[in-house]
Amino acid sequence: MGLERSMFVIWITAFTTMLGVGFIAPIMAIYAQTLGATNFEIGLIFGSFALARTIAQIPVGVLSDVYGKKFFIVSGTLFYGVFTLMYNFVDTVLGLLIVRIFTGIFSSFVTPVAGSYVASIAPRARLGEYMGFFNSAITLGFGIGPFIGGTLADIYGIKTPFYFCGFLGILAAIISYTKLEDIAFNRDIKNIKKNKIKLFSFEFLKNRNFLSSFVINISNVMVNAGIIAYLALYATSYDISIGSVGFMIAITNLLMAFLQRSFGRLYDRFGNVMIIFGIFIISFGIYMLSMSSSILSILTSLTIVAIGSSISTTSTTSLAIKDIPTHRKGEAMGLFTTSMNIGMFIGSIFFGFLSDILGISNMFKVSAIFSIIIGVISYLRIKNN
Repeated sequence: MGLERSMFVIWITAFTTMLGVGFIAPIMAIYAQTLGATNFEIGLIFGSFALARTIAQIPVGVLSDVYGKKFFIVSGTLFYGVFTLMYNFVDTVLGLLIVRIFTGIFSSFVTPVAGSYVASIAPRARLGEYMGFFNSAITLGFGIGPFIGGTLADIYGIKTPFYFCGFLGILAAIISYTKLEDIAFNRDIKNIKKNKIKLFSFEFLKNRNFLSSFVINISNVMVNAGIIAYLALYATSYDISIGSVGFMIAITNLLMAFLQRSFGRLYDRFGNVMIIFGIFIISFGIYMLSMSSSILSILTSLTIVAIGSSISTTSTTSLAIKDIPTHRKGEAMGLFTTSMNIGMFIGSIFFGFLSDILGISNMFKVSAIFSIIIGVISYLRIKNN
């Protein structure tokens, strides 16, 4: 299978999976609220997904290097789809939390493994471009999904997007099973058992660039978690419909999808300065969001955040992974993407707690300031390396 064809299959698989994830993005907080959840409990529901991913994906990344990436991508998309269908059959906050945990576990089989697949086959000199292309599948799928999911919820009821999301997960499993070529770097199982391969290794954090990228990504995801978890509640308080919330998420994520490959090329050209540039743009957009009360002003703020995120995400991922040996990129990518899960878990709960105390608008202000402080400190560590 040619390089471009492999990239296309991975792109389609990631896109299909994230399209389904995007379906439920604008409705999860409202659905949880209908079951009696508080803002803090909504944060816990969002965060449990990330926590489950964190626990599962480091060993998954290691095992995918050993046993092959196809098995994890296929089984992950399949069971993610099955458990997503089960959202429709819960009637308590606890039940929703449990299903959310299982979807988090199986989602850890997909995105980090697919990302390491791309990193393993990409030419070194074009790594930023290829990672940008891969990330575009995630943001494009997540971009289109919320608009469709929000519209379906408005027209056919809040549970309808869960059915579609589950179906798309199963469809992604079929595509990856029939079209994807496997990659494994070490199938000497006897040697693995003899040397007792470590499923939880944190040695990459000793690398200064990897650690700095890891911390920056945690910070970026934390503040984005505050937006993802509470945007629907914030917008509907100004009489904005769920469908409109989905439309705004879709537009901004589509923008990210189209920009990421280009920003990947800019990172290849200009280097680490792109990271801090993206952080300042993100923070400015979130602060603007805290003062927005109409569709136009919220959409403008989210667009600014999207531009900053597309710059920062591609740049930090490329910096973290570019010096890792090819045969260990799955392990490194598994560890690096835990930064997303840690950020989502801490951000959802922490900013949910703040929103109960300060209100959602003031929570956005705090998150913007937090992003700049953590981002600048971590960037200086990269620059001085």
